[in-house]
Amino acid sequence: MPKPFHVEHALEIAVLVTGVGVLLSVLSLFDLTDYDIGLGDWAYWTIVIGLIVFVVGIYLLASYLKLTSQFDHYMKVASRAEFKKEQDEAEYLAWRLPSRFDAKLAKKKEELGIR
Repeated sequence: MPKPFHVEHALEIAVLVTGVGVLLSVLSLFDLTDYDIGLGDWAYWTIVIGLIVFVVGIYLLASYLKLTSQFDHYMKVASRAEFKKEQDEAEYLAWRLPSRFDAKLAKKKEELGIR
């Protein structure tokens, strides 16, 4: 069964959400200064919304990078016994990350001779 869209494209979504937040905030700041973009009184609301979207994007990006960092830590383990101890955690991380991490886990398990 394929993984959901938001799992397969987590990095792209996080970067897109962060970029939209930055764009909204910058456009609002421009409208509040000398440049007239046409937001009018909505500039105050769009800067708040932009900052909220930016914070959500940073959170998504940080959580994705944290998961990949933890997964990479488990993939660097050279000992079969040590990997077996941490196998459940590595499988859980691969489950929460895109499919390419499942392939990396399968390759590591094959390399160490684990079923």
